[in-house]
Amino acid sequence: MCPLTRATFLRSNLFQPATWLVLAMILAGPDRCGAADDALPRAVDLFPSETQAFLCLPNSEAFLENWGATELGKLAADERLADFWTSQQESIRTRLSEAGWQLSIKFEDLPQICSGQAAMGWIARPDQETKAYSLGLIIDVAGRDEQVAALMARVESEMSKIMAVAKSIESGGNTIKHFSLPKLPGDARSRDSYYAVVNDQLLAADDLQTIDELIAAQTKPRSDSLAMSEIYTQVQARIGHDKDPVEVEYFVRPIGFGKLLRAVSGKPPRSQVDILKLLEGQGFDRVLAAAGCIQFNKTDLDMHHQGFILRDEEVPMSVQILDFPNQPELIPPPWINPNSASVLAFSWNFSEAFPKFKGIVDAYIGEEQFEQILEGFKLDPNGPQIDIQAEILPYIGTEFFTITEIVEPITPESKRSIICVKLKDPDNKLTGVLNRYSKLEPGSSTEDLGEYRIWKFSNEEIEEETLEFDAAPGAVKAGKGNQDDEVDNSPLLKQWAISIVDGYFVFASNPDTLVEIIQRATENPSESEFEAQELVQITRKMQQTLLQGDAGMSFSEIDLADRSFEMQYELFREGILPQSRSLLALILERVLKTDKAKPQQLQGSKLPPFEKVKEFFTPTGMVVRTEKDGWAIDGFVLGKKDQ
Repeated sequence: MCPLTRATFLRSNLFQPATWLVLAMILAGPDRCGAADDALPRAVDLFPSETQAFLCLPNSEAFLENWGATELGKLAADERLADFWTSQQESIRTRLSEAGWQLSIKFEDLPQICSGQAAMGWIARPDQETKAYSLGLIIDVAGRDEQVAALMARVESEMSKIMAVAKSIESGGNTIKHFSLPKLPGDARSRDSYYAVVNDQLLAADDLQTIDELIAAQTKPRSDSLAMSEIYTQVQARIGHDKDPVEVEYFVRPIGFGKLLRAVSGKPPRSQVDILKLLEGQGFDRVLAAAGCIQFNKTDLDMHHQGFILRDEEVPMSVQILDFPNQPELIPPPWINPNSASVLAFSWNFSEAFPKFKGIVDAYIGEEQFEQILEGFKLDPNGPQIDIQAEILPYIGTEFFTITEIVEPITPESKRSIICVKLKDPDNKLTGVLNRYSKLEPGSSTEDLGEYRIWKFSNEEIEEETLEFDAAPGAVKAGKGNQDDEVDNSPLLKQWAISIVDGYFVFASNPDTLVEIIQRATENPSESEFEAQELVQITRKMQQTLLQGDAGMSFSEIDLADRSFEMQYELFREGILPQSRSLLALILERVLKTDKAKPQQLQGSKLPPFEKVKEFFTPTGMVVRTEKDGWAIDGFVLGKKDQ
């Protein structure tokens, strides 16, 4: 398994929009490749404009050299992890094969065959009924004839063992090797792979059309290339490149790639509502593309990601909920836990965005119900009769913070999430609204700590209520929820608590956390112990350096990775990561329909204890600037030399 895949697998939140693409990369290995050959065609010129996602290492030698100098590169090469990588390789290859990826190049093959660039592209094929996507791979192999020949001999031998039918195809004077595997039970999709070595480039694909197009584009530049597409050129022009060389480049169309991934899975939407279709219908395809580049081992950073999310300047009403104005700074309240693991802050015009959810809500329900739902909250004779638009929205500010704490000892319950929203409510009018809500909510209670009140809520042993959207305002239907396994109506959290603390609305996934927050707030701290930490200050300084005196930021994140990753690492090591009850895990479980009852598929028992490797996990940061046509992103990882 390649070093980059190893580390990004271990730490999946490094670069926000780029990381999940990097996870898919299998284009590196433990040894150096040769220098890049600039005479060979660029992969971005060979792939078609229908490419929905593209990932490229422009120069593999520079990539490997600079990656190995980073802290995570050193972790990946640490001998204490060798048994883990060896034990997982076959499992990962099997899972890729089951998902339809039949290109049989192994991770460890690439250093031997690669002489320059290496790239992958995921292409939409909507005209193909049985397989509406294809995958292409391009690797420069100049001067590697013997290594490539040995690779192809091994691939042919392995394919024969799994009953693949092999044959040679002639195309434009070139020989293409075609392997066809038996179809899986209940799956009509073909399982093919095609290989050709043409003009010092190894080309591989999982359909004939793709490899034919790649070969043809080598000799006759294609007018419909990804590089020449309008969206690609627009988003590339918005990326803040600096003078340092680039190790990784990526490009993705969000809606298109989502559709492609669904096609790869071979499964229809699991709920009655097709979320991708809904979002596209509401205009979210006007968020056109995300692209960026990643650099390793810079003078001042271990890693630096520069990216841009491109959207149309004029967007439909529903897309206008993405209203994130820039602010000079986004600093959390001073009473957050000084041992917090991460702080994500963002600026959002929520009060103005809220009415614009109407189209999304109505489309999800299937009829116009948004206004009726609001009327239900306002007029329900059995409820607190809250007028959301008049009694809540005017008091919501624009600063939002999500804070993560990790509680020792490590268990599936260790991660605690806190959400803070800055209020515009000097007269504490929201307190009365919360009192009304709490009195009529089953399983609720209050606790007063001096001048502060905590509203606690419990869903334990409470019979669930399901809202009937087509009923009269305020009406509910009692019951235990829909028994259809496609719809999960169970409570998201068993218990939670809220309070108003010094001008902030605070939500905590664990009531004990909120008690601790109030205890710190009563001490009236003038300065934040969290912000005073040296590593936090260094990270803040780097954020400001990357902003370069810009008008401000709309998102900011500081992640002290030696704290934030401990829970996931240890639970993965114990084989119980799916049981995590962190707020994020719960939301993903609900949205992605993951099954926490299923055993963990990849096993981490061969990993060393986290304490033995935590030194490699250095702080990460991110800043996002809202611009007229999208969002500019800078993400980074500090190295030891930066601290």
